Amino acid sequence: MKKLWKNLPFLWIVLGIVISCASYYGYHLLLQANDHAEQIKHPIELKQNNRNEQKKKLKKGTYCPRQIKPVTPAAYAKAQLRYAEIVNQWGIGALYIPSSDIHSKILAGIDNQNLMVGVGTYYQDQRLGKGNYVLLAHNLVQGGGTLENLPKTTLQQIFYLTDFTNVYEYVSIKNDVVDQSRGDLMAIPADDQTEIVTLIRCEGGINTSNRAVVQGEFLREYPASEARKAVKLGLGLIEESWTNDEKISNQQRSSTSEESSIRIRKRSAETSNEPIYSLFQITCIYLFTFLNEVPVVIGIGYLIGLLAFTHIATRKQHEF
Repeated sequence: MKKLWKNLPFLWIVLGIVISCASYYGYHLLLQANDHAEQIKHPIELKQNNRNEQKKKLKKGTYCPRQIKPVTPAAYAKAQLRYAEIVNQWGIGALYIPSSDIHSKILAGIDNQNLMVGVGTYYQDQRLGKGNYVLLAHNLVQGGGTLENLPKTTLQQIFYLTDFTNVYEYVSIKNDVVDQSRGDLMAIPADDQTEIVTLIRCEGGINTSNRAVVQGEFLREYPASEARKAVKLGLGLIEESWTNDEKISNQQRSSTSEESSIRIRKRSAETSNEPIYSLFQITCIYLFTFLNEVPVVIGIGYLIGLLAFTHIATRKQHEF
């Protein structure tokens, strides 16, 4: 018993180190947003089925820029823990930029939670390969976010977007940091101008007026099934599911067409519901969130606890 009392301060220090390491690991997990996009795979879909589903999601999306708020680590963590749920509800495509190692899901609308886990569509009626396809994403001051590496994008390099049916190739033509007043970058091009895609995220501290921007010029569109293996992998597309879906689509004229369509939808949902975090990882993220919200109070409390245990241990040694 005497030995236990004597070691109380040491055990308290060890506990603090363990919690700090777990919290740091939770923070590290939050920085790996790209890994989430790579984990969740999506089958290549039939054009008509895909278009109808995407129209529903786009119609329900939020498109008011005024509701976008600065992101706190706590809010970001909560959104990441709901990553699969948010992607399943709002996902309409994927983005892959090889030169900056960006993998992201494209989500319908610019709801705050969408911008924390992927890139959101700025206009309700925007279409890939047409006009100006504008995508926004949040960026944490501490680092992190699906477009964290956006400034690393190399000019004149091809990158890829998909709506899960076709792949759209763009070549990067602009990489810059601009003031938020540059609304012209999100404007719809004139009929005689080349179709582009515009990627935007914040650059700097909270409430910064700077925006990191990358624009790409549209090159071509082709069926996702014809994309190279590396492109499919980067976009999180599953070829095998497309093959099965195509076989089922050829049977849609038969009396079992409705049942086949149901099987397609169920398989898609099952594929997208892969677990993102283990129980241990979730605990670490919650620890980081808690410590980040009130760091001063927790720090003072920890020091008071250390002093108290040291005092108790000293007193107990004299008693024994």
